Amino acid sequence: MNEFAESLDRLLTEQCPPARVRAIERGADTAPLWQALEQSGFLDAMVPAERDGAGLALAEAFDLFTLQGRHALPVPMAREIAARAIGVSGAGELPRELGAVVWAAQIVGALERVLELSVAFANQREQFGRPIGKFQAVQHQLAVMAEHVAAARIAAQIGYQGAGPLPDALQAAVAKARTSEAAALVAPMAHAVHGAIGVTAEFDLQLYTRRLHQWRGEYGSELAWQRVLGRAVLAAPQPLTLDFMRERLLPTGA
Repeated sequence: MNEFAESLDRLLTEQCPPARVRAIERGADTAPLWQALEQSGFLDAMVPAERDGAGLALAEAFDLFTLQGRHALPVPMAREIAARAIGVSGAGELPRELGAVVWAAQIVGALERVLELSVAFANQREQFGRPIGKFQAVQHQLAVMAEHVAAARIAAQIGYQGAGPLPDALQAAVAKARTSEAAALVAPMAHAVHGAIGVTAEFDLQLYTRRLHQWRGEYGSELAWQRVLGRAVLAAPQPLTLDFMRERLLPTGA
């Protein structure tokens, strides 16, 4: 995590605890939160320096977007950062590929928080005199969740290789397809680990899993982006899919 991300993490920890997320979801005014975000300068993180922004490239902004998922931010800060970077005003739609990688990173942040909450719960909740995390079935669920979360992070980072504000289309497809797939798998596993109480309003888990289900379909579901990748593979000159992945999808030097 770079210095920008560390500063944003501190800001969101202070300005957007779960209690405030809940309050805003119940209709509380978002203006104070937006004011704090505006004053922080993070909304202009990707705006070029010649337009008085921080000038962060896409790759440098990855952690900023994951943090917004990690904190279940109840305002569209991620979209605002991306929109300002490319000069989109008002309610103008982001290019499909840019929206995909922005939402992919938010999914990663929420996935990582869901995994943390599930591990902590499994270590605290006792059944038959010992933590449920000691039972093999629960350990297996947590291990599978961890695999999907790690894969989602790697895939999302593939989408953030561009030097400018816009991602490569096929790398964006990888990012959104894999993170959306992970969201669909990890959310129900987390609720299974938590049992019936995991869906209750007083548990923070639902703040993240609801967002995972929502973000999964925004700017293209896993199926939509898998189709994009499939068509590209079929049209590629490389005889092997692995060669296509190495030459077209993986970051330079991978």
